[in-house]
Amino acid sequence: MSIEKTRPPHGGHGEQGITVLLRRMHDAVAQEASAQERLDHLTKAIASHVVADVCSIYLRRPDDELELYSTEGLNREAVHKTRLKWGEGLTGLVAESHRPLFTDDAPHHPAFAFRPETGEEYLHSFLGVPLIRSGKALGVLVIQNKAARQYNDHEVEAAQAVAMLLAEIAASGELLSQEETAVFGEMLHRPERLEGFPIVSGIASGKAVFLQPPAPKHKVFAADVAGEAARLEDGLNDLRASVDAMLAENASLSGVSREVLETYRLFAYDRGWKERLRAAVFSGLTAESAVEQVMNENRARMLQAKDSYLRERLHDLDDLAHRLLRLLSGEASNGHRALFDETILVARQMGPAELLEYDRDALKGLVLGEVSATSHVAIVARALKIPMVTGLGDAIDRCEEGDLVIVDGDAGEIHIRPALDVVETYRAKRELQSARQAAFAKERDLAPITKDGVAISIMMNAGLALDMAHLKETGTEGVGLFRTELQFLIGSQLPSVSSQEALYTEVLDLADDKPVIFRTADIGGDKTASYMDQGKEVNPAMGWRGLRMALDRPGMIRLQLRALLAAAANRTLHLMFPMVTLAEEMDDARALLDREIERAKRQGNALPKDIQIGAMIETPAAAWRVEEIADKVDFLSVGGNDLAQFYFAADRDSERVQRRFDPMNPGFLSFLRECAAKARQSNVPLSYCGEQASDLVMAAALVGIGIVQFSMPATAVGPFRRMTRSLNVGHLSAWLDDRLPQAQASLRPELSTFLSENGVIVD
Repeated sequence: MSIEKTRPPHGGHGEQGITVLLRRMHDAVAQEASAQERLDHLTKAIASHVVADVCSIYLRRPDDELELYSTEGLNREAVHKTRLKWGEGLTGLVAESHRPLFTDDAPHHPAFAFRPETGEEYLHSFLGVPLIRSGKALGVLVIQNKAARQYNDHEVEAAQAVAMLLAEIAASGELLSQEETAVFGEMLHRPERLEGFPIVSGIASGKAVFLQPPAPKHKVFAADVAGEAARLEDGLNDLRASVDAMLAENASLSGVSREVLETYRLFAYDRGWKERLRAAVFSGLTAESAVEQVMNENRARMLQAKDSYLRERLHDLDDLAHRLLRLLSGEASNGHRALFDETILVARQMGPAELLEYDRDALKGLVLGEVSATSHVAIVARALKIPMVTGLGDAIDRCEEGDLVIVDGDAGEIHIRPALDVVETYRAKRELQSARQAAFAKERDLAPITKDGVAISIMMNAGLALDMAHLKETGTEGVGLFRTELQFLIGSQLPSVSSQEALYTEVLDLADDKPVIFRTADIGGDKTASYMDQGKEVNPAMGWRGLRMALDRPGMIRLQLRALLAAAANRTLHLMFPMVTLAEEMDDARALLDREIERAKRQGNALPKDIQIGAMIETPAAAWRVEEIADKVDFLSVGGNDLAQFYFAADRDSERVQRRFDPMNPGFLSFLRECAAKARQSNVPLSYCGEQASDLVMAAALVGIGIVQFSMPATAVGPFRRMTRSLNVGHLSAWLDDRLPQAQASLRPELSTFLSENGVIVD
């Protein structure tokens, strides 16, 4: 008989069943026996607990084959003889996909691979779960049944919980021999190359540091259960004390902000959470493994919950679990991590204020998981010239702190623990980049005039005083956008008038009489500080932000206008308002400015010798009726990032959605051309201010539709200037006039070919 025995349909599922299973696994691993015997006892313990005829453990070998290491139910002779290639059979498919797979008719599954020595020809149902550690599949846990049956969610969850622990055990040395454990350690530390999306160009290398510190390394099973229970109790008490202290320090908060903290505190004191943690410890896990086990169970439940409020609490639960893990390891601080001399910061998400708080001399590169090219952290990283790659959410799972990481911000890839030849290749690439930048520096005094005599105006974006050094480096005409909100976001309270005035004065002094266009603080939406009570908005990008907030709560903007007027005394003040939607909003904004001018006059304060007022065109409503806004201002600036976001109804901070829509869509380019034409008819200058100007093909299209004034990141100036000097605007405009009415999809491929054939430099 090929199947040694048939398991009756017993075995608990859910929390109590999992606890019993973990206790049995602990007992199996704790036995005094050989590595193979302990592994067999572990397999038997799992098989005896679940509704299964067969339970098998396949482990990954250095040649990436999966070897049957232990089984309860298959022929014993197959152990260490049966092997499957990566991706071969159902088991290989589970390993390759990193996902569970279950079917009630395994023999007829297209991926099924028969191995006669195992004696599994009579098995129909199959459940395979990968053993994942550091983002790698170390093996597969397989559960099989003779009868055709569907495995329910509880059984899949239980199998995943067991697989997680098996992966930890395999890597920890608690189960396998020293040699086998070393093999897994070698696999976990192989060189890795991950492909993402380029955000900030440049090459950087350094040691990995996580924004969210990882759980300290620890054993999976406890040697002293009572001792672990006491450690857990102490850790929970310390956690609650730290949360109570956080509330006490923020006693002035009220309304929604206070409710958020109170809810966070309720989770810390939740008895159900504590009891699940205690049950996991008494099943034989260490306190750290118990926290991780319950955290994974909570995450699975929350992700399946239909209630949006419950899903949003996932972050709170994860944060509490991470805090508890650090407390258990003896770490008291939850502040910023210490950096290496050369650091690559790795995170899933990050805000612009957090980035500004890090030592910029040590921070060489950024690897982020869930931000887009036009997110505000990307804009700040670009201003600071920090090479950045995004779309790499699994980077945290693939590397460990201290690993060498190379960030290629040009190709959009990273190398973790690179081989020596890769390190040498990137050293050479960095030298070539330096030579290219030196070539751009030599061209900084060349006028950006096209081949057919069209003069292009180039200004740069800034947001920090240290950005002003780039004015001379790039040879730009001035600052076309100075983002003043960064000062509001990095502090713990609203910046005073004197501190704002000091910054604006320093910026104007550093500009050396070149114009600086100050945009009033574009805060709200996703740009808020800890002291701001924003309330909750379903769609903050389209909500209470920019000029809308300023007009409703004029106290903040009046202080900023006061500081700007004082800093620009006896100079020209260029002032621009963000997120203008309707022409009448400019009347209200001018009224606020007039009040501050009258106040300064009454107090005898010096005023600017001239004030130029501008509006940012960032919504389709403003672009469609731009001539009405033009009647009320001295200049206009298209905020290309937000305008594209609202035109396509595609969140600029959503990596998935944003990349579905190319701003070189003929409809969007036609829309921009119409807006630029209306501005010209109104005799009001219009500039294009957006990260899209860093894309040379898109930038050429903008020149072709009639836009001749630009403000862009300093890093984009050199390539942009070279491109414009190789361009014939008349030829390009004629080509666009012909193609825009006909084209259905993005013009990028066709325009790239046209530019290349006409000698335009776009690389």
